[in-house]
Amino acid sequence: MSNIPLLYNGPTSPFGRKCKVAALVLEIEHEEEKINIYKSRFLDEFNPLRQVPTLIVGNMTITDSDNICLYFDSISKRKSIYPNERYWECMTMISISNGIMENAVGRYIETSAVPEDKQRAKSIERYEKKILRSIQWIENKFDEFVSDHLTMDQISVACALDYTSLRLNSNWGENNPKLKTWLERLTENSFMKSTLPAVSYTHLRAHET
Repeated sequence: MSNIPLLYNGPTSPFGRKCKVAALVLEIEHEEEKINIYKSRFLDEFNPLRQVPTLIVGNMTITDSDNICLYFDSISKRKSIYPNERYWECMTMISISNGIMENAVGRYIETSAVPEDKQRAKSIERYEKKILRSIQWIENKFDEFVSDHLTMDQISVACALDYTSLRLNSNWGENNPKLKTWLERLTENSFMKSTLPAVSYTHLRAHET
C-alpha cells in the first residue's frame, strides 16, 4: 500500500476542505478522492462511522479533521500552523469553528432533506442563533488570532465562514466587518481558491455535505 497520504473527502465538506487547505499550506504531498459516503461502503473498513474526511497512510487510518490536520503538521518541514505561544487559544478557536460547521450542516439538512411540513422551526432557529452568536464571538477575538502567518485556527474560521455563506440565508458580514473584509482578502489566496467545491451547492442533496 502506498505511503502517500490518501484523503477521502466529500464534495462540499468544510471539514474535508480545511484538511485540504492545511495540506497545501504545509506542502504535504497527498492524493484526494471525493466520495459519496452513502454509496461508499468500502470506507467502513477504515472508518466504521463512514465519515469524511478520512485519511489513509499506508496501513494506518486517521479519522477526524482535527487529527488529520495535526498529522499533516507533524510530518511537514514547514513552519507549524499551530502557534506555540497561544496553542490552547488556537485549539479553542478551531473548536468554535467546528461548531459553526456542524450547525450549518444540521440546518441545511433540516431545511433541505426534511419535508417542509415536518421541519422544526425552533430547531432551525437554534442552529442559526448558534452560528451567528459564534461568528460574533470570533469577530470580537479578531485581533487575537489573525496574523500574517496562516495558522490552523485561521484556516478553520475561513472554511466555517465560507460554508456559512453558502448554506445560511444570512448576511453575517453586516455585523462582523472585520471578518468579512479578512475573508474576502483571504479567499483570493491560492490555497482557498483551489479548494472551493467545483459544483454549485444549490444542486447538491443534503447528504452530500
